[in-house]
Amino acid sequence: MMKFNNIQRYRQVKNRYRGSIIVHPIMTGGLVPESVQRILFDEGWIGVGYSACFDCIEGRSSLVSKPPISDFLSDIAEFYGGDRAEHTFGCRAAQFAVMKMISDFVNREGGRDYAKIVLVDPLCHYTTAVAAEVAGLKIVEPPHSGYPEYKVKPEDFQLKIEEVKEEHGKLPGLIAVTHVEPYYGNMNPVEEIGKIAEEYEIPYMVNAAYTAGVMPVNMRDMHADFLTVSAHKSMASLGPLGFLVTNYEWAKKIFSQSKIITEWSGRAFGKKIPNIFGCSIGGIPLISAMYSFPYVAERIKRWSEELEKTRWFIEEMEKMDDVMLIGERPHRHHLLHFETPIFWEISKHHKRRGFFLADEMIRKGIVGLHRGMSKHVKLSVYGLRWDDVKAVRDAFYEIAERYIKEFKIDIS
Repeated sequence: MMKFNNIQRYRQVKNRYRGSIIVHPIMTGGLVPESVQRILFDEGWIGVGYSACFDCIEGRSSLVSKPPISDFLSDIAEFYGGDRAEHTFGCRAAQFAVMKMISDFVNREGGRDYAKIVLVDPLCHYTTAVAAEVAGLKIVEPPHSGYPEYKVKPEDFQLKIEEVKEEHGKLPGLIAVTHVEPYYGNMNPVEEIGKIAEEYEIPYMVNAAYTAGVMPVNMRDMHADFLTVSAHKSMASLGPLGFLVTNYEWAKKIFSQSKIITEWSGRAFGKKIPNIFGCSIGGIPLISAMYSFPYVAERIKRWSEELEKTRWFIEEMEKMDDVMLIGERPHRHHLLHFETPIFWEISKHHKRRGFFLADEMIRKGIVGLHRGMSKHVKLSVYGLRWDDVKAVRDAFYEIAERYIKEFKIDIS
């Protein structure tokens, strides 16, 4: 039997990073504006788990009109260049919905022309691979260019399509490309790959988890059939929340409603959408996304300023001994991956080893570096004020200078 004598300890849990400068790449685009935080509290949305469901009539949160969720989803679809959108349990659930629908489509309708294969970029997020695995799809990848840029070329996707066609006598059932991959922040050539998908008539999904909401994104420009979005990564929203955006052609298939009737009771669930687990999240993450949407719509107009800030930070970091950006140049996204041999060398002398760097940054009020890593550093300065960007730069400089002197490290 479980003992509850110390259960009150959970009331003592504190957010030790409250008030810190956040540089974690999966967090900076999802920071909820203070004005939205206040209104969520003032309007009482945080008091109920299913806070959007008081006036639900049809049994699915995406059909609710009070608050105007159905209108919001129409606006989301238009904002990203699509025709129809549904909210999901994070971007991974949106990807799963696409993979599951494609798997069913290949089995039932397109089996003569398509194989149960998804062609993905070689640095896709793990959730893309897991979604394919759960949906019973095999993954095929083209190569990337390797160190130090790790870029992919559209023509390599075409070569892989031809290889699949030759080996299986069928085309891949889906092409899934990450708009900006999560390891080096490279922007993949989604428009060019989209044209190739269009030429071969292969369904095409773009995973915009790191881009939709922080920069202009239009799925029509990408020639995409599906766009998957992470609200808590890139739309200044609480999580977990994602969106799946598609066109009219595919909407009926991917958002088809439940047809099951139970054997004894005869119950039916005709408004539910199986591919998104019936009805998606109806709580505060969705409400936060609605309140943040005007803010997001405005901030993408300032993307060029954010890119300028990011590129300035790259130049400043590379002034340190042997520090080098890994990934494409010029860099086109806020996710940054640096090779940092200077901190790796310090870690060899420090009692905390690779943990020292994150520890030191936390002491300086900067949080988000991967704990235990010093040979490589991933971070983002997206959305930070210039003073905070400079403070992050200065913190790296100060830590390096301090320990080079303390451990008498020769950097000549």
